[in-house]
Amino acid sequence: MSEHIGNSFRVVVAAGIALCAVAGAGALLLLARGSVLGAIIVGAVTYFLFKWFWGVTLRRRALVGRGYFTGMRVGTNWVYQELHAGEVLSLELPLEYVGRGEYVIHIPGEGKWLAAMPDWAKSRRAQIVERLQTVFKRSQIHFDPDAG
Repeated sequence: MSEHIGNSFRVVVAAGIALCAVAGAGALLLLARGSVLGAIIVGAVTYFLFKWFWGVTLRRRALVGRGYFTGMRVGTNWVYQELHAGEVLSLELPLEYVGRGEYVIHIPGEGKWLAAMPDWAKSRRAQIVERLQTVFKRSQIHFDPDAG
């Protein structure tokens, strides 16, 4: 089952931002009318709803804005995603837990990468690794040697 992200997602984000702006303006209006407690309640609710909304839409915003999402941990794998013609394509790379909440990501060697990765990612190993380096420290990236 594949996921598609269309132009309607931009409308959802714009509507969410507009709704929060209206609620923030309402809080300011309550404050101007002397209802400090009401303004604090509306402002706090607006802040936490916006924070929740922004977090929930992070992945899709990255896919629409940059064309890729550097990923997330799913079980013992790291899932990297890209948007191609509205369809979300994914790569799964193995993770190894090394303690204290830290993981090491395993990048297949050149030969294994070419053999195992989908067509859209075969020739883009360096670019994908460069993007993963924005998430993982150098010490957390392990380049597996090709079996030889």
